[in-house]
Amino acid sequence: MMEAILSGAAAANTWLARRLLLGYWGAYAVAKAGLEMLAHIYAEEVRKTAVRVNPLDPGPVRTAMRARAMPGEDPATLPVPDSIAGEVVRLGRRAAG
Repeated sequence: MMEAILSGAAAANTWLARRLLLGYWGAYAVAKAGLEMLAHIYAEEVRKTAVRVNPLDPGPVRTAMRARAMPGEDPATLPVPDSIAGEVVRLGRRAAG
């Protein structure tokens, strides 16, 4: 019955830091690693349904958080969040069929 009801898409915003040894980034890296593992586990749980789960690592993006974390970086060299949103929408549409 569950297989007949579930459909849709889920996206989890991950980051490469989950695999890097970066000093002072421990809590963030652990949170991202946990989120990615949760997405993979959820994907396995809904494997026989129409739900699709997509971990997405957009790379560096021009955000206030990024500016605080990387103060010497030129934000103009980074894509804006809106440019990443299109990829999330594309993944959702692909999942919807």
